[in-house]
Amino acid sequence: MGKLDPHNNFTPNFNTMKDALLKIICLLAFLLACLSLNAQHAGCFGIDTTPELTKEDKQALRLYSPLKWYDFSTYKFKGGGKRAVWIGYAVSGILHGGREAYHAQPNVFEKAFNAAPLSFWGIEQWKRNYYDRNPELPHKPNIWNPIRDYYHFSGAATKAIWIGGAFTIGMSKQPLKYRLIDLLIGAVITSGSASLTYNILR
Repeated sequence: MGKLDPHNNFTPNFNTMKDALLKIICLLAFLLACLSLNAQHAGCFGIDTTPELTKEDKQALRLYSPLKWYDFSTYKFKGGGKRAVWIGYAVSGILHGGREAYHAQPNVFEKAFNAAPLSFWGIEQWKRNYYDRNPELPHKPNIWNPIRDYYHFSGAATKAIWIGGAFTIGMSKQPLKYRLIDLLIGAVITSGSASLTYNILR
């Protein structure tokens, strides 16, 4: 193994280092320019990468953003199962109106539909809850009352529809004030259809 020549020292190539440093500076300058253009919504190479919000997107952002108490601009009468709820509330109002009409005038369905006295609609429909339709005999199990006569059926169905509609509205993804409006609309629909049915039957 030969000895090192103390006079053969390594001399760095400063020209090569200057070229590498210059390339790094140019690269950093290019990246800085790209970031600056992107901040100005132009993007690198003139490509605009900023998405434009559609009308539905803007409405969704407003829907889930805090609204002033008097701002109802994003309220929707339909959607989210509301149509089924409105129809259900109208049906419950009809059932309730018929029930009240029967309560006020037990033969109302006999006059309107020529129902038999002991039928589901008849004036003596309550007897259907007793064995052999004889009040002197024991009462049938109460669990099946809603399917034996209109009075019990309308009461149970109306309550079930009210609860189901309130649950659907309460679980909907909308501001609290919109849910309260929906419940108020449901109450108006139920009350209106009930009054109309009662007046028609009476």
